Order: sequence, then structure tokens, then C-alpha cells
Amino acid sequence: MTPTEPEEHGRGRDRALAFSDGVFAIAITLLVLNLRAPHLSGHDLDRQLRHALGREGGVLVGFVLSFYVIARYWLLHHRMSLRLRRVDARFMVMNLVFLAFIVFLPFPAEILGLYGQTVTAVVLYASTMVVIGVTSLVLWEYAIRARLMAPVGDEERHEFRRRAIVPIVVFGSSLPLAFASTTVAKLWWTLLVAAPLLRSTMRRRRARRSSSTAARAGSRGGPDEPPRGGAGSTR
Repeated sequence: MTPTEPEEHGRGRDRALAFSDGVFAIAITLLVLNLRAPHLSGHDLDRQLRHALGREGGVLVGFVLSFYVIARYWLLHHRMSLRLRRVDARFMVMNLVFLAFIVFLPFPAEILGLYGQTVTAVVLYASTMVVIGVTSLVLWEYAIRARLMAPVGDEERHEFRRRAIVPIVVFGSSLPLAFASTTVAKLWWTLLVAAPLLRSTMRRRRARRSSSTAARAGSRGGPDEPPRGGAGSTR
């Protein structure tokens, strides 16, 4: 190993991460460009504006959902970057494939906003989301197995897998639903937001129950507390 190799590895990692952040920023910017202000004229502009905004409702929903997903994957990618020590050629290729679908997402998002009642639009959007989830998961697993990252504990690895698999399951299971009802399939996607909220609520409830149980046990006295009264007590 030459003295310059660690520096090259560090510079390669930094460039890869900077490029990744730039692609995420571009993808989010492209999502915003799908939102277009209506140009109206004539009388009763208020009614016309409500009608125009109603027509753009699908595009707005697509923007919100896509922004949430991109932000979610950026957070996972950022979490990986904090532990990433170096990169290799395979990681670079996998990362580029993952980023390709991230920057592609605004296109199916716009299609969904314009033609959300069609099976083709729903299937295209959900399929893109599944591919993004799979490529993200593969990227993480490769970085861990190739020892490109700092050691990751089993609990943290399990938590990441859960976060990565949830979107895959939600969007993947919506694909057959789309052929029965596009409305049901799109409503199914709300599980992506509802599941973390439900899990967080259940976690807080378990924590409160544990705290109250510990408090009651403390008020009754722990098992090591000496007995009060009786034959063994002193007067």
C-alpha cells in the first residue's frame, strides 16, 4: 500500500457522498417543478382557482408522498455515510444504480398526478418505489459485508433492515391491488406513514406501562427490603 492510498480512498468516498447528496437535491427539485401555478383570467377567479387546484390535487399528493420517500431514503443514505470508511468499484456502481432510480422518481410521480386513476400510472409508481427500496437495501448489505463501513451492531442492522423493507412490502403488495382498484392501492400506500406512527405510539405505551409497573413495585418495596415487624424485628 502506498502512502497515498488512504487519501485516495477518503477522497473517493467524499466525492461519492457529495455526488449522492447532489442527486437527492436534484430529485426533490424536480418534484417541485411538477407543481405549476394555474394562469386564470375573466370573472369569478375564486371559483376558477378552486377548480384548477382541485385538478392539481393528484400532482400535489404525488409530490408529498414522493418527497417523504426521497427524504426517508436520504436519511438512510446519510446514516450509512456516517459509518462509511471507504468505497470500492462495486459500491460505486450500486450507488449509481440506486441514485438513477431516485432521480427517475419525479417522472412516475408526475404521471401518477396526471393519470392517477389508471392502472399503468399506479403500477409504474409502485414498481419504481420497490426498485428504489431493493437497491437501497442491497447497497447497505454490500457495504456491511464488504467491510466498507465501521462495525454495525446486530440491533442497528435489524433496525435498518426493517426501515428498508417496509416500503418494499407496502408498495410491492399494492401492485396486485392496483388491478382491482387504483384507489385502494393508493390508500394502501398510507401505511408507509401510518406504520411508523403506530409503532411509535405502541412503543411509548409500553414505556409508560413499564414505568408505572416499576413505580408500583417500588412503592410496595423491592424483594431486598428487610421485613417489617414479625419475629425477626428489633424493638
